[in-house]
Amino acid sequence: MMASKDTDMANQRPSDAIMKRAAEWRAKLHAGEALAGEWAAFTDWMDGAPEHAVAYDIVSENESAFVDYLEQYPEETVEEEFAEPRWKPWAIAASVALMLVASLALIPGVLPSKDEPVRLATGSAELREFEIARGLNVTLNGDTELVQASSGASEFELIEGEALFAVGPEYSSGIRVIVGNLTIVDRGTVFNVSKGTNEHRISVSEGAVDLLHADQAISLEAGQIGLFDIVAGSLEVARFDPATIGGWTEQRLEYTGASVDQVLLDASRIVGVSLEKGSCSPPADFAGTIQLSGDPEEDISLIADLLGCTAQTSPDGWVFAS
Repeated sequence: MMASKDTDMANQRPSDAIMKRAAEWRAKLHAGEALAGEWAAFTDWMDGAPEHAVAYDIVSENESAFVDYLEQYPEETVEEEFAEPRWKPWAIAASVALMLVASLALIPGVLPSKDEPVRLATGSAELREFEIARGLNVTLNGDTELVQASSGASEFELIEGEALFAVGPEYSSGIRVIVGNLTIVDRGTVFNVSKGTNEHRISVSEGAVDLLHADQAISLEAGQIGLFDIVAGSLEVARFDPATIGGWTEQRLEYTGASVDQVLLDASRIVGVSLEKGSCSPPADFAGTIQLSGDPEEDISLIADLLGCTAQTSPDGWVFAS
């Protein structure tokens, strides 16, 4: 999927995991020991997400600040650590670079405060995966905004859109995700959160989560989806095929029974244009699979056929009519 707008990362602090990875790349490349395949891997990593380039620039541009820091605090020297001959030059440089990442936090003006919220966002029809920390990855659908309470924090708020969270055993802290006035507590899992106009949906592929709202608490296990009615403030639990979770990462939408509004909201995040219900009113909720292609006109035509409606252009995008 192609992005129609860029996310501004200039004033945001990349995660510690990304900063460390940038330092490792800087050290290896600067030592001149990278092979052709590693240069290609570095290019892929840099192109993978805007914050990768931001982190690499921070490391590269502030090496002199690190040198000044070591001169000011000589007790931080790493000479003893490299006394044994088994250390390769690039490995030594990598360890020094990792010390650079730690020291940058102590040098005023180099990095934003770790206490500041970290905003992760995508544009229309943009799909992005973020490595928050070792064992914690988040994939954002199009037109999505997710805020991390601070760099390194385990609490997130889904402002809008849809996100897929993968929490592995390496990440022992667990996470909390807030969507509206609903709180999701992870218990080692892969789960999807979609924020809607009338309903929030939380589906679990692996492990389990707890859903907390007012005096209600519901646990969801793999193969269950929680449906939170925003107006009524109520929670319902239904079954679904856990293999279908996150199908939107492959431009695939699967339903056992969904309203036209829900289908069009989900599709609009992938297609990248506004899709409105208009007078389109099928006799029953939609059930089935919609495999989108990434071509807006082709996808809109497909959706119209599956819903039994016609699609017409509007000033804001497309409207579906009976």
